[in-house]
Amino acid sequence: MLAPSSAIVHVGLDECGSLTADTPLFAMAAVLTSHPEQIQNLIKRAVLHSGKRLRRSRKASSELKWRNASQRIRAQVLTRLAQADVEIFTLTVHKTGRRVADTPEHYAILVCELLRLCWEIYPNMVLSLDRHFTSPIQMATVNTIVHRQWPATGVLSIAHVDSQRSPLVQLADFAAGSVYSQCKTGDATFRLIENRVGAALVEDWRHIKARWK
Repeated sequence: MLAPSSAIVHVGLDECGSLTADTPLFAMAAVLTSHPEQIQNLIKRAVLHSGKRLRRSRKASSELKWRNASQRIRAQVLTRLAQADVEIFTLTVHKTGRRVADTPEHYAILVCELLRLCWEIYPNMVLSLDRHFTSPIQMATVNTIVHRQWPATGVLSIAHVDSQRSPLVQLADFAAGSVYSQCKTGDATFRLIENRVGAALVEDWRHIKARWK
């Protein structure tokens, strides 16, 4: 548990997997903290500790993420995340082989499904979403849907950011990747952060969609 519910918490949210691919799983994770400055350099320190310096690149696609990190760096990042003052919430979606249209509406539904696990406890939130959509209209649609569902007693700020510029979103990517890999291949790395997980929801896409109609 973080600070009292009246305090503002900073949240990074990211996903792993594809909605549109003919795959059985999709995962999301949210990393919450009251002190974002304390995790600002967590990934950089993990990389340096592993003995591999982070190569600077002009291309945003080269940012360090779960998918392009070695198993050693993944373990280092999650070990340090487990030691930080954070709380993690995860959502694993069983698509049962269906392709889910990657629309702002569907994305917003998944964001709500994940954040409902914690928005009653932490209603005052500064939320950073990985820039899943680039169109202003699409981002506004996501924001509108999430705001409409948010607890009336809370205050919510939403930003769609480049994860390369947001350590919290980058950490959420590692958390989402770990839960996705655990469900898909039995990878045990997720266990490194289990002590920081406030709730881990596993649900079928059909049930999620029906709940937010």
